Amino acid sequence: MTKFDGLGPPEIEIRLYLDRICRYANCSNECFILALIYVDRIIQRNPDFCISSLNIHRLFITSIMTAAKFFDDIYYNNAFYARVGGLAVCELNELEIEFLFLLNFSLHTDPDEYERYRVELESQADEIAMNTGEIFHRIETEIGMYTRQALQFS
Repeated sequence: MTKFDGLGPPEIEIRLYLDRICRYANCSNECFILALIYVDRIIQRNPDFCISSLNIHRLFITSIMTAAKFFDDIYYNNAFYARVGGLAVCELNELEIEFLFLLNFSLHTDPDEYERYRVELESQADEIAMNTGEIFHRIETEIGMYTRQALQFS
């Protein structure tokens, strides 16, 4: 159990939570890549740290906030990120300190490392978009087929 673990998983799924952060935090795209790098570093440096539905939300709001503070010229204060993330400010403050210690305060990222993550994320996003497009195409095809069949019987 870590400071990031909640008593139960949040009701909001992680995709919608990240959408919310993206919509309100106005972080640069680079922050999201840096946030992922930071989370990977925590896992690599702390083998006992396990990501779960109990901690992923808190981990990502903290990681994105930290990346914004480190990288972006303009960023919000912790109270704002806490509101966006659905946390108390004092809780987010504690998570930020814990996060930095887990990273050993190592926030700098080599440009080559950043580029590897960016390319991989872009590739994953393209694959998801392609698979989603195929699913929608199949659904549209089936709907079209059922619609034609229904019209034949009417």
